[in-house]
Amino acid sequence: MVNHSDNIVIDKHEFYQLYKDFQKFESLFAHYPGVMYSLDLNGHVTDLNEFGHKLSRQNREDIIHKHYTRFILQTDHERVTKSFRLTVEGHVTHLQTTFLNNEGVPFEVELVNIPIYIENSVEGVFTIVRDITDERENALALRDSQEKYRLIAEHTSDLISLVNVERDLVTYASPSHQNILGYPPDYYTGSSIKLDVHPDDQSIVADLLQNTSRYPQVVEFRRKHANGSWITLEDRTTLIPFGIKGERLLVVVSRDITEKKRAERELQNTLKQLKDLKYALDESALVSVTDEEGKITSVNDKFCEITGYKEKELLGNDHLLLDSGYHPPSFFDEMRSTIHSGAVWKGEINNITKEGKDFWVDTTIVPFLNDIGVPYQYVYIRKDITDRKQAEELLRTSDKLSVIGELAAGVAHEIRNPLTSLKGFTQILKSRHQDDDDQEFIEIMLSELDRINMIVNEFMVLARPQAVTYEVTNIQDLIANVRTLIETQAILNNVQIYTRVIHDLREISCSENQIKQVLINVIKNGIEAMPEGGEIIISLYSTNDEVMIEIRDNGPGIPEHQLSHLGEPFYTTKKKGNGLGLMICRRIVQNHQGTFSIESKEGMGTVVTITLPNEKMIRER
Repeated sequence: MVNHSDNIVIDKHEFYQLYKDFQKFESLFAHYPGVMYSLDLNGHVTDLNEFGHKLSRQNREDIIHKHYTRFILQTDHERVTKSFRLTVEGHVTHLQTTFLNNEGVPFEVELVNIPIYIENSVEGVFTIVRDITDERENALALRDSQEKYRLIAEHTSDLISLVNVERDLVTYASPSHQNILGYPPDYYTGSSIKLDVHPDDQSIVADLLQNTSRYPQVVEFRRKHANGSWITLEDRTTLIPFGIKGERLLVVVSRDITEKKRAERELQNTLKQLKDLKYALDESALVSVTDEEGKITSVNDKFCEITGYKEKELLGNDHLLLDSGYHPPSFFDEMRSTIHSGAVWKGEINNITKEGKDFWVDTTIVPFLNDIGVPYQYVYIRKDITDRKQAEELLRTSDKLSVIGELAAGVAHEIRNPLTSLKGFTQILKSRHQDDDDQEFIEIMLSELDRINMIVNEFMVLARPQAVTYEVTNIQDLIANVRTLIETQAILNNVQIYTRVIHDLREISCSENQIKQVLINVIKNGIEAMPEGGEIIISLYSTNDEVMIEIRDNGPGIPEHQLSHLGEPFYTTKKKGNGLGLMICRRIVQNHQGTFSIESKEGMGTVVTITLPNEKMIRER
């Protein structure tokens, strides 16, 4: 009895231990935070834990007793079955496969198959299922990223280097080192980052290694190419503070900017040249810019200085503001047609300042074209050539005078010989014929011969300077004499002549007849300019050096465009004039070492001013 009782106690103890183990298993199976199910030896589901039941979202009856292949993707059946058979043989197996949820949507899982032993015999299989869909996606994304970074690193034109900061050691160099610096990546791996840095730039690299900032740094330094030349690099560095074994890692991405730096230097040189050219242009020329419609958008200081306009008065206007009226409309039509076609126009233009003064400019107009060849703005470059035009005009006048002088000398010479004979024979006829009628005709002939002789003498004034006899003359008496000669014509034209003496007058030394000729010519011009009548005022001034005669009329005046041409050979404002009168007057005054000038405004009359050196100045000269 005792022995039998001991056996029962032992059996109860073992049973109690088995019961505790069963509860442990049941607790693990019930509360495992993943899918766990058991299969019989034929692969049918015999049990499913609570987590697996909730995850499957199916009724228990739809899962229990179903074969495991029903929940696995068809293409994985053979591989999963092979793993199941190995487990039935007593092996723990691991594999990854694709499950299908109750809606038939596949998801990636990892299976761990564990054999169920009962009395040392495999009676079934425990399968632990872990959803690895996210892990697979993350792994694929990581591999994809790694592959992209690898492709970038291996095919980028930039240099990529990884540098161990603590040891100043290059741990990685991209293949692009071969193309840019001429050495393979292995040449740099395991070396200092300062291996080929220019001596003057070593401190820049040293500062990079000492820098503790986590913000990216951008620097420039030079590295030596395999051919011995120096390559300028722009380097962007990023510090990774927690690398392998706690050592910091510096990521250096370098871009070859050698050509960029060269281009920058060339650009700076070009900009300096353009600045110098602009300065030179601004100092020597009038520069303006217009838009496609011809409106002024920019002018330089010299433009404002010469034209007399302020910049704000010019902007928004066109260049017709400067039109003097000298050129016909067809001139500007041709100019506009040329520049609108995109061609450069060059020519000389007569302009007028704000104050009304003419000036000449040598003009070049350059159209700026857009991508389709249409002008979008025009640059006007003008050079003031007023002095040159005046010099050319003087030269032309001088040439005309020279030709006229030679012609006059020749004509006078040829006329004087027969004129002398005619006058001599006429005087003989006068002494022989006492008839009053004959005497009257002979006097007329002698008078006309004297007139021809006077005209010949005027021609001689235009020829080479003649030897003239100068006499001391009282200018007031000379003026009174001239008034007597011209009075009759003045009365016939209803013109009043007044004389006023402003200062006490000194005597002058002159050719009296020539000065009379000048005064008569000028006063006659004034009388003829006032056919309806008017006044002529002759004013006399005197200084220590000269005597000034001012002849002022109140006639209609002379237009400005004609005024500048008075005194030119054959230029006249009269219908029957020959253009030689004022030229002869000017030549006579110049021969007397004086000056002759004309001022006039339309509607305000004309003033002729003659200055002659006094008798004292003539003696001193």
